[in-house]
Amino acid sequence: MGSVTWRKRGHRYQVSWRLDDGSQGAKTVDSADEARDLAAEKRLELRRGTWQGRRRGRLPFSRWADEWWELYSTDPDRSPNTLAITESRLRLHVRPWFADHPIELIGPADARRWQRDLAAKVGPATLGQCRSLALRIFQFALDEGAIDTNPVRKVPAPKRRADPDLVLRPGKRRALTPEEAGQLLACFPLFWWDHVITLLGTGLRIGELAGLHRRRVHLNQPIPTVQVVDVRYQAGSQFGSGFKPRPKSDASIREVPLAPQVVEAVRRRLPPGSDPAALLFTGPGGGPGQRGGPGVKKGTRTVLSRHNFRRTYHGALAKLANPATAGLRPTAARVLVALRDHGPLTAEQLAAQLSGQGRTASRATIDRALAELAAADAADADDQTRRWTLRPATQHPLLEAVDLHGAHDFRHTFSTWLEDAGIPARVIDELMGHQPSGRAGRHEASAIGAHYRHTTPEMAARVVAAVEERLVVVLATAEAALDQQPW
Repeated sequence: MGSVTWRKRGHRYQVSWRLDDGSQGAKTVDSADEARDLAAEKRLELRRGTWQGRRRGRLPFSRWADEWWELYSTDPDRSPNTLAITESRLRLHVRPWFADHPIELIGPADARRWQRDLAAKVGPATLGQCRSLALRIFQFALDEGAIDTNPVRKVPAPKRRADPDLVLRPGKRRALTPEEAGQLLACFPLFWWDHVITLLGTGLRIGELAGLHRRRVHLNQPIPTVQVVDVRYQAGSQFGSGFKPRPKSDASIREVPLAPQVVEAVRRRLPPGSDPAALLFTGPGGGPGQRGGPGVKKGTRTVLSRHNFRRTYHGALAKLANPATAGLRPTAARVLVALRDHGPLTAEQLAAQLSGQGRTASRATIDRALAELAAADAADADDQTRRWTLRPATQHPLLEAVDLHGAHDFRHTFSTWLEDAGIPARVIDELMGHQPSGRAGRHEASAIGAHYRHTTPEMAARVVAAVEERLVVVLATAEAALDQQPW
């Protein structure tokens, strides 16, 4: 049976308690009245069973992680993409370290060792996400009374120090000039041009473009606009894919004015009929002569996939990197990748390499692929060793100046174009779907500025004019480059 006692110690008073599970504690107060009150409070808690939380401190961290995840993942407002990322971080970087250790025995030293070990394996962004997860799980246990303190709060977050070599060397941009955007656009198949023009001219995220419905497009207004509301998500096999009725934040619910080139691109993508829920921008099955994959008939309007767009984007970058290899057949392209990653290799080694990837190819097929690479001046063989090596390719100047990754590059470009045109930062934030911050140094626009300043039709017209001026250059450059391309 548990007990609570108090006694005088010097000029102060100590209240001690022992629970029926053998655990105990004590607290020192300044007066006898405070000691009596605290002892009465502890006896009442003991009778009411509120010490159950302390017994739960013996439960393993993994059990608390399960309980926290159950509450977190069932929040209806939680994005599936956020759930997928959180589940991955929890499974790969948080659970394995703390595992089945009783949560009450995990202290600041354990949290510090975990953070130091993780920092050597992952980047700063992933480390910050994992630290936030651990912090919330321990806080959940603290709120339930299982532990006295949150050990992660006692460990300072690592500070990211600047690398002098990275700071002082010429950095690559993430935004494209209109001429560079035109050169990149020329490397996309014609089917994707409307998608790229719209992304460049609106700054939409790829999920926002894929979720754009007919009812959100207003082309007959004095200044045509699109409304960003519905978003397509792809969160892997566990969390599936589909459409969300709202974007990632309230600030992302917005209206974007359209330049004439974007209006024409959207008109070309309007689906037949008048269904207000019909999607505008589709995948590669969405036009005459396009194939949407196995079992998809020509001309079928397929849902736009960000993975498919990313592959197409990187295919365009590959054309810029080495135009001679742009039209390679599939086996030659796979041989090219094998030589790049594992070369120099003989024909026999190449066949074994492709077989190890589950893509078996005969010796005759490998020989034809190598002949194709040789004809494109992409590879040659040593006469003595018979090993094939890739020839150095002359990289396009665009790739040396710009750090390109995917569809998000077009958001960087759109924002940079508007800033270059003198559009106020508050308006850029509004069109990009960014939440203004009141903290100095984070944004030029502020929360109070967003409250008192408004976007007028004249300001929207300035945005349209700035984008139109640059898209004229983009299309002219792309059409000129298209006439000179070897593919």
